Amino acid sequence: MRRGWALALATAGAAVLAGGGYVVGDWTGGRGEPSCAEVQQTAEGLFSQWSKLDKDDGVRSVKVRAAADIVLVHGDCFTFATQSAARAAVQQLDVSGDSTPMQLAAGLVACEAVVKDTSSCRTSP
Repeated sequence: MRRGWALALATAGAAVLAGGGYVVGDWTGGRGEPSCAEVQQTAEGLFSQWSKLDKDDGVRSVKVRAAADIVLVHGDCFTFATQSAARAAVQQLDVSGDSTPMQLAAGLVACEAVVKDTSSCRTSP
């Protein structure tokens, strides 16, 4: 069980770097804080990747967590409802363990709150 969590944490770090790394990189690279458009585009990009993964893929929950973290860190770029959905998704992921249905439900809640075209959230295999 510990090995699974270690792998999940390592994957989470990689997903944040790959999915949202350029936003963080620009901010820490001296360009200043990223624009809300960049932040929103990064979060939506993570959900675009999320919707294309197999429902049993362990990376799905990592993508949701990374996108939710971006929403929570850059809360001024999102509505209160979006922030609340991201917070709820994070809480649900924290208690989901290995439950794929709970992870999918958390992802769907967060995806529908973040992306403009919510029908794209349901295109998962």
